[in-house]
Amino acid sequence: MTIVSTAALTTSTSAIVSEFSGGSSSNVAMFIGIGLVKDSDAVFFQYQNEGEQPVALLEPYSGKHLSTLANVTLVNVSIYEPGDEYNTLKVNITLESSAGTQVIVTSGLTTFWSQSVLGGLLAMLNNGDVTCSFNLDTWRGTLGKIKPCFGGVKINGAMMRNDEIYKALTDARADGNKKRVEIIMRDAAEVLSAALKVTPAVVTLDEVTEKVPADF
Repeated sequence: MTIVSTAALTTSTSAIVSEFSGGSSSNVAMFIGIGLVKDSDAVFFQYQNEGEQPVALLEPYSGKHLSTLANVTLVNVSIYEPGDEYNTLKVNITLESSAGTQVIVTSGLTTFWSQSVLGGLLAMLNNGDVTCSFNLDTWRGTLGKIKPCFGGVKINGAMMRNDEIYKALTDARADGNKKRVEIIMRDAAEVLSAALKVTPAVVTLDEVTEKVPADF
């Protein structure tokens, strides 16, 4: 069981971004949130210490907003339930780079990003290999006056999509059935977790520790 804290992640961010965009090796781990700053065009943000604003992840050489976590494998999928007054359910997706570094990408359980990404991961599972390498793409779309984030799972340039969950979620949204969307997403996360056969990690975004855990 691993307890991960953003407060411990003090080593160079550029090193890990380079690794996940296809660059050099790094042993740094981080929490990555999706679309945390609404008026920014960036999509991947690193969580900072409590009370500090998240920082947009940039490509190490071009300085452009990072939009792809390249050549990653899926380690775990879990649901984070804070149990506070806001009850903001999150899906935590643990990814590993080709060099062995792990990060956790987190987003609201019922967001468009989570719906599209979990659908893509289920498509991987249906194809027989949920542990193969893939690219995780993220971009901002347009929905009225807002720009929600969407995600895609790509293998060799081909976008993965599970038509069954896509239709179920589309129908639930059309009916305005938010509870149904949540149930579908919970089921999807549980199916992926069971397929990976891992022991769920205890994940917290606000616990302060003295150093990066040894397994990073």
